[in-house]
Amino acid sequence: MIKKIVFLGGPSTGKTTLCETLANELNTMTVPEYGRDYWLQHQVNRRLSPDQLLHIAQTQNQWEDQASSKANKYLFCDTSAFTTWHFAVHYHQTALPDLENLARACWQRYDLVVLCDDDIPYDDTWERSGDANRHEFQVFNRQYLKKHGIKHILATGNIAQRKQAVLKSLGLESVELCIN
Repeated sequence: MIKKIVFLGGPSTGKTTLCETLANELNTMTVPEYGRDYWLQHQVNRRLSPDQLLHIAQTQNQWEDQASSKANKYLFCDTSAFTTWHFAVHYHQTALPDLENLARACWQRYDLVVLCDDDIPYDDTWERSGDANRHEFQVFNRQYLKKHGIKHILATGNIAQRKQAVLKSLGLESVELCIN
């Protein structure tokens, strides 16, 4: 039985770094964020259409399902349908009903939800929408998780501290950090 762990957080909160670090150290797989590459190739004026956002969530779920059969005990998922839904609501003030359904149902897919805190420096790259947007997304994530009673852990501090918080939640002994 594979345990699926999903990482949430605003832009530049360390989700990818933490996801890849844990997968590397536990000799398993990560499911990258499909939407990131898709956005880079298909965005128009820094936006995607509602149909494109639905496609991203559906494909992300397919990638997770495919990776589950290849993972070693744990599968680290860099995003979820919830995050894609949140982008739809943020940019279009609504989401397609099928995307809303995927977002509502996504919590059943994961054994652990990790919210990466925004207590690390913001990496201001051209495809991100700014530190203020990161903070707004964090507030939304915290409020949503609390309002809907979604059990999660908050990963704070440096990469070593975040990694240890996830390992502890998974009931694993400390693993030596292997980052250059």
